[in-house]
Amino acid sequence: MRIGITGAQSVGKTTLLNALRSENIFREYTICDEVTRRVKSYGLPINESGNDNTQRLIMNEHIANVFLHKNMLTDRTALDGLVYSTYLYKNAKINLLTLNYVMDVFDKVWPQYDHVFYIEPEFDMIDDGTRSIDIAFRDQIVDIFDSIIERKKLTMHRVKGSVRNRIITIMDYLEGR
Repeated sequence: MRIGITGAQSVGKTTLLNALRSENIFREYTICDEVTRRVKSYGLPINESGNDNTQRLIMNEHIANVFLHKNMLTDRTALDGLVYSTYLYKNAKINLLTLNYVMDVFDKVWPQYDHVFYIEPEFDMIDDGTRSIDIAFRDQIVDIFDSIIERKKLTMHRVKGSVRNRIITIMDYLEGR
């Protein structure tokens, strides 16, 4: 089963993923984390400074995650890549060819996820030294998430509350409760 966690920066995706690692159901899963941080470690800009190379590389990571692992859990999905690429295109940071590439990858990758859990902002952002803590930027990203989810009629499950509440929601859903 391929499971993704999606949402704007600094909403707790990686924190949730790290907490889910200890759940028995995920013992045989490949954990695909830190896609954006890995890209940053290559010396490429991320967040509101992303560029064509950044977005193409991020989408290539999503391709690898869903097509190489039958059972995987990830803290970013191809939707994240599409959302941030849409922002970057609207702000003239990437070109139309890159946006079209991202949309094509999204269309191929999205159906491969069996379950996607969406986290909306609930808490103050904490500076982790990697992700943007610009609230206006995050609000724009959330608006793009909402717009794409509605326009494409994407199916996903919303989780909220403390990390423990989010785990319970995900586990209950996966176990059919």
